[in-house]
Amino acid sequence: MGEVRVSPLRRSEFYCFPQTPNFPIKYILLKGRILGIKQKAFDDARKEFELWKSADLRGAYLQLREEAYREAQTDLQRWKIEQEDKIRSDALQRSNSVRIGKSFEQLIPVKIAENLGSDLEDFRFLGSPVDFLVFRGLSAGNPLEVIFLEIKSSSNAQLTEREKLIKQLIESKKVNFMVYRNEI
Repeated sequence: MGEVRVSPLRRSEFYCFPQTPNFPIKYILLKGRILGIKQKAFDDARKEFELWKSADLRGAYLQLREEAYREAQTDLQRWKIEQEDKIRSDALQRSNSVRIGKSFEQLIPVKIAENLGSDLEDFRFLGSPVDFLVFRGLSAGNPLEVIFLEIKSSSNAQLTEREKLIKQLIESKKVNFMVYRNEI
């Protein structure tokens, strides 16, 4: 046989059976080339679609995140405005309670002195960790006892942890009297 030469097909050869003996080879080569081009086009289209999809998803994610953040900020601002009066009122009430309590602590020794049969001169204000030390009978020259006095301004007020520890020490008689002399 002779040499096989592949030449570009003419339109007339493509649509009807040509009368040349090389037609099956040209057809197979052309068909393979077309399939290769189709596959490459499909692969390129899939890559482009995946790139577009990932970029689009990332953009949508960022947009949703930004919208959620703005919405959360708006909700927070709305909550702050709604709660500000309540917070201020609560703070004012607490402040007033503290002031009343402090004033009560300063005035209550008058009432307690009457109940103990003691003089106001027997009271020494400390403030912390207990409010007063009372040297009952000291002003009359006849000391009877030393009282650690913690004053609470409401019936449901509890001792703090430090106050509870001080109370335990006193009740377990872990109280001492010391003299310190500074001899320089």
